[in-house]
This record gives sequence, C-alpha cells and structure tokens, in this order.
Amino acid sequence: MSVTETAQAVPLRVVHVITGLGQGGAEAVLLRLVEGAAEPARHTVVSLTDEGVHGARLRKAGAHVHALGMPRGRLTLPGFLSLRKLIRKQQPDVVQTWMYHADLVGGLAARLAGVKAVSWGVRNSGAHLEKSSFSARMVLRMCARLSSWLPARIVYCAQAARERHEQMGYAPGKGEVIQNGYDLSRFAPDTAARERQRAEWGVRPDDRLLGSVARWDPLKDHDNLLAALAELRRDPARANVRCVLVGRGMAAENTDLLGRLAALGLSDAVILAGPTDDVPAAMNALDLHVLSSRAEGFPNVVAEAMACGTPCVVTDVGDAAAIVGEPERVVPPENSRALAKAMARALDDLDAQGRQALGEACRNRVASQYGLPMMLRAYERTWASLAPAEARKAERGRKLMFIVNNPAFFLSHRLPLALAAQADGFDVHVATMDGDTVPIIRGHGMMHHVIPMSRSGRNPVRELGTVWALYRLLRRVQPRVVHLVTIKPVLYGGIAARLAKVHGMVAAISGLGFVFMRKPGGFDPLRMVVVTLYRLALGHRNSRVIFQNSSDRDMLLNAGVVRSRQVVLVRGAGVDLDAFTVQPQPATPPVVALMVGRLLRDKGVYEYVEAARLSQRRGARVTWLLAGSPDPGNPASVTDAEVAQWNAEGAVQCLGERHDIADLYANAHVAVLPSYREGLPRSLIEAAACGRAVVTTDVPGCRDAIEPNVSGMLVPVQNAQALADMVLRLADDAPLRTRLGEAGRDLAVRAFDIRHVQAVHLEVYRDLTDGDRASTQ
Repeated sequence: MSVTETAQAVPLRVVHVITGLGQGGAEAVLLRLVEGAAEPARHTVVSLTDEGVHGARLRKAGAHVHALGMPRGRLTLPGFLSLRKLIRKQQPDVVQTWMYHADLVGGLAARLAGVKAVSWGVRNSGAHLEKSSFSARMVLRMCARLSSWLPARIVYCAQAARERHEQMGYAPGKGEVIQNGYDLSRFAPDTAARERQRAEWGVRPDDRLLGSVARWDPLKDHDNLLAALAELRRDPARANVRCVLVGRGMAAENTDLLGRLAALGLSDAVILAGPTDDVPAAMNALDLHVLSSRAEGFPNVVAEAMACGTPCVVTDVGDAAAIVGEPERVVPPENSRALAKAMARALDDLDAQGRQALGEACRNRVASQYGLPMMLRAYERTWASLAPAEARKAERGRKLMFIVNNPAFFLSHRLPLALAAQADGFDVHVATMDGDTVPIIRGHGMMHHVIPMSRSGRNPVRELGTVWALYRLLRRVQPRVVHLVTIKPVLYGGIAARLAKVHGMVAAISGLGFVFMRKPGGFDPLRMVVVTLYRLALGHRNSRVIFQNSSDRDMLLNAGVVRSRQVVLVRGAGVDLDAFTVQPQPATPPVVALMVGRLLRDKGVYEYVEAARLSQRRGARVTWLLAGSPDPGNPASVTDAEVAQWNAEGAVQCLGERHDIADLYANAHVAVLPSYREGLPRSLIEAAACGRAVVTTDVPGCRDAIEPNVSGMLVPVQNAQALADMVLRLADDAPLRTRLGEAGRDLAVRAFDIRHVQAVHLEVYRDLTDGDRASTQ
C-alpha cells in the first residue's frame, strides 16, 4: 500500500495552527496542502489572529476554519483556552503548527489537550534575527528550549534553515526538510494574463519590467534592489527598464519608500502595486523577478515566478540558489553592485534568447524538483509517522528504505528500482549524504533523510557516530525492509539494521573494495577486520545479499561471510533498452574509442591515456575520448592538473562529466574500460545495449559484463600496450566490431534489461516483507 493509499484507507485528522492567514509563504503552503489533499474536510485550520486573505479560500477548498482573534504577536488567556478546547474537541491524529508563535502556543495547547503528535513548521531562515521583533526573538528562544520535549517532529522549509536553528539549540534528532511544492496548473505561463496585468500597471510594450513580490520588511532588503536598479538605469541603453513592487506596504502611504525612490531618482521608474490576490498574473507580467533579501528560508516567490516562465535573479540566501540552479543568477546579499550586474546579464540573455526559451527552462526545473505532489506526499508521510499506532499500522508493513552514501549514485544506479517498488505499493525512503541532487529524489515522491556519512573517513569516533545515526534513523522510521548500497552503507547499515531489529535487509555488493584487490599473502590484519565487519553486517537472518558477479559471491561464500540461501546473483543495475538503443556506426576514419567513468587510478584511466599515446605515436587514425571527471573525495582520483595536461598533449580528448551517454556511444565505435576490478560496470552494459564492441580487462566484474570473444575482448589488467593493440585491432576490422556489437545487444536483452532487474528485486522485497520476524536477531 502506498502512502497515498494509506492516507485514504486510514484518514488522518489534522489540525493546523498558524499565526495568521495573510499574504505570506507559510500561508500559501498551507493553502496548497489543503487544496491538494485527497480529503480536505479532514483538515481544520486555526488562525491565532484573523482569517486574512486565505480564510475564505481554505473554507472553499473544504477545510474547517477558525479565527481566535488574538492581537498579532501577543498571547491572550481566553484565546489559548479556546485553542485547547477546540483541539480537545477535534481529537486530531496530528497537530501541525506554522511559524514561531504558533509553534509555541499551538504545541502547548495540543499537549495540554492530550495530543502528543505535534509537528512544528519552521518557515524562517533563522538569519538576521536581530531584524525581527523582540517578541519573535523571545519566542524563538523558548521554542529552542522546549524543542526536545514539545514537538514530535520539526519540519523545516530549507536545509540551511534546519542547520541554523539546530545551531541555535533546536533538537537535532527531530528535524526534517520538506521543500515547498507548487501547483503547476495555477502557476503557469499565461499570455493573456501577462498582457492584462501589464496594461493595468501602465507598462509600455517596449519596457523591460523587473519586479519583486515581497512585503515591506527589512529582511526583504528593498534598498538593495532599488540601489541596483538605479545603477542599472545609469546606462542610457537601460532607460526602458522599470520595476514593479508587489506586496503589503508597497503603496503611496509608505512615505519611507517614497523618500528613497525620490533620493535615487526612481520615482517614475517604479510602480507601487500593493498586495495582490493574483500572484500568477503578477509573475507572468514580469520579464525578470528579483529576490534581494538579506535572509530567507525557502523563498516561494522564486519558484512561483519560474513556474510561470519568468527568469529570476536572487541573493544567495536560504535555498534560493538551489531553486534557481544557475550560478550566474545568484549574488551575495547586501551587494547592490553585484545584483545590478546579474540583472544586466539576465536582461541581455532575454534579448538574445527570448523570454519563451528561458521561461521553458525555468518552468522545467520547478516541475522536475518542486512539484506539488512531492510536497503533499512528504507531509502525508510525516503525519502518518506521528499518528497513533492504530492510524498507521496499515503503512508500516510496506515501507522500504534505501541507504546509499551518495545521492547522485542513488539516482544513477538505483532510481529505477525505487520507482518500481513505489509502483508496487512500497512507501520508499532514501537516506544519503546531503547533496545538490537531493531535491530530485524528493521530486519523485520519496522521503529523503540526510545521514552524516563520509565516503572515505577514517576517524573511528565519527565512523561510530555514523552507525549510531543510522541506528536512530531506523528506529524512528521503522522500515519493513532496508536496502543497503555501496560498501559503507552495507557495513554500517547492516550492523545498525540488526541492532534496530529491522524486519528484512537487502545488501547490494557491487564491489568489495581495495582490500580484496590486493594479492593474499601472509597475515593481513586489515583484511581480517573487514571480513569480520562483513560477517556482522550480513548476519541478519531475514536477508538477501545481491552480488553482481560470481567472483565476489564466491569470495564471501568461501570466507564464511554469507550463507548460500542468502545469495542472489543479478548482473548489474540494469539498463533501459528503450533509452540505450542501437544506432548505425558513424563513418570512419577516424575510429572513436570511448571510456566512460570516474577518473580514478583503479578505473585504469592512466593505462587508457598511455594506450592513447601509443596509438598516437603509431600514427593510427583513432580518436580516444574520455568522459568523466575527477573525484576529489577519493584518494585514487586523478587531479585537475593531470586532466589539463592530457588535453594539452592531445592524445585523448577529455569531455568532462557527461549525462548524454547514449549519444556518446552512438558516435563511438569501441567502448573501453581497463578497470582493475568492478562489481559489474554500468558503462559496459550501456555500451552493449548500444551495440558497441567492448575492450575491457580480464578481472572480476569486467569479464562478467561481456561474453569474451563474442561481445567483447579481454586484455591483461594494467597493461597499456595490450590495451592499445586490441583497440587498434578493432579499429582495423570493421566486420569484427559489428559482430561484437550485435552480440553485445543480444546479451543486453537477455541479461541486462532493467525490467528483469526490477522484477528480481521486487520478488526479494516481497519475500523479505513477508518473512518471519522471529528470524531477525
């Protein structure tokens, strides 16, 4: 049963307590949650003050709305008692609070009403709090002191906000980040709305219109925007640039603002539009939206503008840079000169590329990473995890957690399995280190958890801290099955899973690491320690250990690390045969050899470069391409200086990190991987799917990815001369290249099809889900 199905089968009653319902980010998110809910009537919204602009909309969406009428920023005893009485009457499964005052007041009222399932919603970035009111700062301090007791969960709108609040004393073990999601049917490009709004504002057809949708507040730093605008308009070519300010306080009654406009000579260049009920129309009317803030959490207006196809320039606050995703559009806060330059570059891009082309890229980014369904599912999962046992017992049995060190690796190697499990009804969680690709994981509707794991750390205290963190995570989330991927997650996650008594465990062995690459000889204490760790990690009785090649399987079987009934052999992570297809080989000469992979010593990159040099000395008409980038976190990585030197020599062409791998193979003739050892290399099964001949080394994993002398050729490891000879042999023999490529495609269809790999994993997940709990010790 999926999370959505669980919510429908066991409806949760949620009471939301919020400071007010005026224009603001938290209020907009709450409205989207209610409007997108499967059953809005199970939501009750309580405003500590009044109904503002959103009360009627929430009621129209189906929620029950109550306004307590407290003065803004002040607690009254009658209002507090009314809130406690209302919560006690509603008997909700969860109380979700929004913003500092409501977190404190709503949390206390809920606990006094007998509700322990309280989720705080922190919407402030936590930066520049000296600009906030005295009462807000006092409430924040009280929240920090009570955070270890009062809430069961703390939901932050941005990772930066979480880190800053935890530094200020918020309980670190209760936090999670749920980024905002957006209704792309409401926030969408709308030409008619654009023309109508511009006409209403009196904008001329040839005007370039900048804009900011933000209330009058020191943290929004309108002075920064206005100073940048004044500098921009000093260029005579920018005389047609105007700016509209939308939000509370943007009106002629704001004498401070009028004075600043006059001092900068901007009175005729700035339109004061005041607040609006139609934010999508305002965003559509702009050519460029500017966020000039000193501090933000997760700025809604940036994603809303981009969803409407309006490019943005932002200050580097909160998650603004992550939303925009383009470094040239991001500047330091409180730097009007940098802001002016970024605005000028963006306007030049609009002139060169057109608003539609830039707008499509902006909208696609929001759609891929910040869709509304992702946010809805994330809140549903959080509430379900906090609800009383009887309300969530249906979803516990189908919860699957992947633990992987790197979020990018999860996306490249395990995402198809996670999506298949999701489609099969599993509630999928993913635990990785933090990284730029985490929003993509959340965008697929999966709950993400950040774990403190280094890739190559050797500090024993920190490594034990990682095991402890994994243990606490597993105890809190209580997955039915955990799937561990790569060496550290297998070792540490396996031990943590046994301690946490997780029902079922899958360990993916995609390579045994450098310890097992060394030739055995005499007493090897490091090998003995690693084997002992593997025995501890893989000793879970209700478990499966998935190997990608028979050599790794036999090594751990012979070492007594695993039992035969645990073992499953799956050749690689699979390949999408519809994405990696056979294309006609390009014309020759030259013949193109291509190596795809991280630029590591043990991938054989030095042998590949030397083979290219040998080929060059012979005058062979072969182009040697190298697609990949250094990996600074890996001690075996090549350096940027070495890559630059190789490019300067000209024997190889270094392409850098690439994501168009199928296109690269379509334009190549021979796929090469001279690795020292692998699990089962993804690059070679993708090459096989594309019908390309393979040259690789005679080592575990690599030889398992081909049928020797049928779909590919083997050469000795660490032998550049043999590698060059084999590539040049294939370069001179087109019929042989064709035969090898055809056999490779046939092998990919038989053995590497992602659908087969998904089916095997789903069978494993189901078996472990239904396995005997008594056998998990």
